[in-house]
Amino acid sequence: MRGTSPDDVWARIASHDSNKDFWTWVVVFVSKDNNLTKAHVRWLEARLVEDIRAAKLVQVMNGNEPSGGRLPEADEADMATFIENVRLLLPVLGLNVFASATGNTEGAEVGGVRLRLTWDTASAECIAKDGAFILQKGSTARRRNVESLQPSYKNMRTRLVESGVLEPSGNELLKFTQDYVFDSPTAAAVAVAGTSVNGRDTWKVVASGETYKQWQERLIGVAPTHPDEGASSAR
Repeated sequence: MRGTSPDDVWARIASHDSNKDFWTWVVVFVSKDNNLTKAHVRWLEARLVEDIRAAKLVQVMNGNEPSGGRLPEADEADMATFIENVRLLLPVLGLNVFASATGNTEGAEVGGVRLRLTWDTASAECIAKDGAFILQKGSTARRRNVESLQPSYKNMRTRLVESGVLEPSGNELLKFTQDYVFDSPTAAAVAVAGTSVNGRDTWKVVASGETYKQWQERLIGVAPTHPDEGASSAR
């Protein structure tokens, strides 16, 4: 990266390590032919932060809002390609921070399967496709958690409310204000139910009424297992 030596990058990482306690690893992208200028980097940072904030899949802890600035048209096209490469590579590293990292929600049902879950008065639909579970805008979730819900799931539901993905809808429900991508059926189910559930057992295929687990097993020809298999749940 032109204008930024490896020592500069290491100094910034060392500064974060000594001053911030909310992170444990870092991903660094560089240009193979050393053609990124500081203007390019500022533009990339601004666009990436903007996209990550819009996706609302993670909490952005930046103290400053990157301004970005303008680039010549040809340079912007090159940087747009760079961003697409970042979008492709991050999920491979286990980082799903963009709404499109696990598939564009528009047209997601093509090649996917539509699922439905009802829990008490909450009712939600999602589309399972390519390992992603896309909770549909307008779906509802229970407003309260059970006391025994795992802290990680409590934190997930709290973050969804704080980011505006979930908003109050009456006294007992929350409503999804946008399509939202989860990386497992259980995380998507817990977001709706507010209690510990096995997502493969609780999501049902809209077209057939079978559970997502039964649908998967039918596709691969696996004999069904005992119906009580899976996580217990509490209302």
